[in-house]
Amino acid sequence: MIPWFAWAYLVLLALVGLSGFALTVRDGQSKLLALARLIAVGVLCWGVVLYVRDAGAHVAFAGALFAAVVLLAHKSVADAQDATRMQLDRSARIGVAINGLVMLPAIAMGALAIWSGRNA
Repeated sequence: MIPWFAWAYLVLLALVGLSGFALTVRDGQSKLLALARLIAVGVLCWGVVLYVRDAGAHVAFAGALFAAVVLLAHKSVADAQDATRMQLDRSARIGVAINGLVMLPAIAMGALAIWSGRNA
């Protein structure tokens, strides 16, 4: 059974992923890249589910998690550069940074799910 706070975090991750997808497509950037980033957020969501259910994960998920982290790190750098280019005010730049930081606990939970799968 997944606790309520895990569901709330999954909803937050989904909202961040969907808003990033919508903004990328609306900006006219590559739809394939936007879809890949959305799938990367889905991998992070799956990592949270695996961690909360104490299911463990193995090599295939480890590869998917690594690819997701690389894609989302690239997105964070691109978002920071866009914020600088658009000369956003301080509060908007903080919002961009928080948007990227929301993903960090999910990355850690996915890594812990892999670790618990290796020790099983």
